[in-house]
Amino acid sequence: METTVVFVLFLGFVLGGLTLILYMGYQSTEEARARQGREHRVDETVRVREIAAQMPGFFVPLDADRMPAPSLAFDNAMLARLESHVRAEQAIVTQFVRYPSIDSLYRQGGPELRVH
Repeated sequence: METTVVFVLFLGFVLGGLTLILYMGYQSTEEARARQGREHRVDETVRVREIAAQMPGFFVPLDADRMPAPSLAFDNAMLARLESHVRAEQAIVTQFVRYPSIDSLYRQGGPELRVH
């Protein structure tokens, strides 16, 4: 009986020690990973600043107040065109799902999107 209690206490001590060792190893790994991430971000920031300093001057706006506001008309027109294209494709897919056939799978005609 006494040997069983001693054996259980010994196993509890060993398992507790192993659990503590695993936890400490996990913590040190996470701390190293966080430190490495901070160093990487600092290195990346320094590298971006060096690249920006090496850029020719005509890429950098000299006076942001004199720069014209960007026109959103082209962006809105392109977005409307893409939305109509996606809606047309969705209609074709819906038709194919409801009535599957080779003819309804491939559409004929219709304008395609092109970059000019």
